[in-house]
Parts: sequence; structure tokens; C-alpha cells
Amino acid sequence: MQLQEQETFTISGQQLTVLGAAESRLPAPARKKPAAALFLAALALVSVFGLGGFKLRGRYDRVCAAFSASDEYGNSIVQDLAAQADAAASLIRLGGRILGEEDADVSYAAQALDAYNRSDKQNAADQYRCNANLTGAVGDLYLAAGRRADDDAKAQLEALYAEFTSRQAIVERAAANDYNPQAQAYNETARAFPANVIGALWGVSSAPLFDAADTAGFSAAP
Repeated sequence: MQLQEQETFTISGQQLTVLGAAESRLPAPARKKPAAALFLAALALVSVFGLGGFKLRGRYDRVCAAFSASDEYGNSIVQDLAAQADAAASLIRLGGRILGEEDADVSYAAQALDAYNRSDKQNAADQYRCNANLTGAVGDLYLAAGRRADDDAKAQLEALYAEFTSRQAIVERAAANDYNPQAQAYNETARAFPANVIGALWGVSSAPLFDAADTAGFSAAP
């Protein structure tokens, strides 16, 4: 999904036409008085902060929805993250059989997977935090279990970890090439005046990123 051209929030085009028509409907004497200017200024504020807020909210919602949207082949970042979590669950079960359910690496990976399962699947920043945590925990478990596994178990570990890392590469590529550029372009618009004021009035925040830049304050512990 590609981002449409960057929007700005100014009074122009149809809005100017509406303001002009409103002024023409005022009584002739009123058009020459300060009341006319105040009336048109009020209409301008309604246009910018009312219609502008509606547009900003709509664009924010579209950008956030793009994180879970499917491409032409029916694939999506959310689906690949879910498939990665399935591979992690299988690897954790296998690691538990090799190392024991009480092993620290098994427990940590299980907690990281539980945190992912409870996370907001539509929030890119939340998904990035959980994904980073799960990736580290599963990697540690893979190495620890590999040192104790027999040949058969090691082959299963390698197959599951290959699936896990393959999904990770797909997710990172999709986020870098598609979702994040859309979110960053929206955020540039939302930070500029008057969109930043409109956003504050409408309660519209920056779009979350699937990126380390959006993980300030996150603790690695699940």
C-alpha cells in the first residue's frame, strides 16, 4: 500500500469558494463592517479545525490500518508475526523437553511469547517491542538447547529456528519498505502547523512505527 501525496491543511480551493459565497450572502452594509470579517474568520476556523481535523483523523486511521492490511497476495505483517509466534511456541516446547520446563531460557522465552500473545496486534510500536523481546529470547533458547540436543532434536530445532528467522526477515522488509514510510510521511505532516494544533484538539497522535525509534522506555523484561 503506497502513501498518497502528502496533505497540508490550508485554506484554498473549495474552502475559499465557500467563504466567498458566504460573504456574498451577507447584507451589503454588513460586508463593509468588522462583523463581516469576524464572520468569515469564524468560518475559516471551522473549515480548518473542523474539516481539517476530520481529514487528519481519517488519514491517521488509514495509516494505522495499513499495518495489518494484506497485500495483493493476501499476506500481511500481522500474519507473518503470528506465524513467527507459532514457530516460537513449537521451539519453546521442544526446548522444554531438552532443557526442562524450569530452565531459565525456556521460562524467559515462554514469558516473551505470552507478552506477544497479549499485545495489541494493531499497534506497530507495541508489536515491535514484543517482537524484539521474543526474538532475543528465542535466540538464546535456540543456542542453549542446541548445546544439549541429540541429532534428531537438533534437526528439529534448526528447522523451527529457520522458520522463525525467515518470518522475521519478511516482517522487517515489509515494515521498512511499506508501512514505516507511510507512517513517517504522515507524522511529518502531523507535526507541521496547523496540523499539530488540529491533532491536539482532535486527540490525534503520531502514527506508531515498527522501529526501535518508537520503543523509548521499553524494558526488555516481559
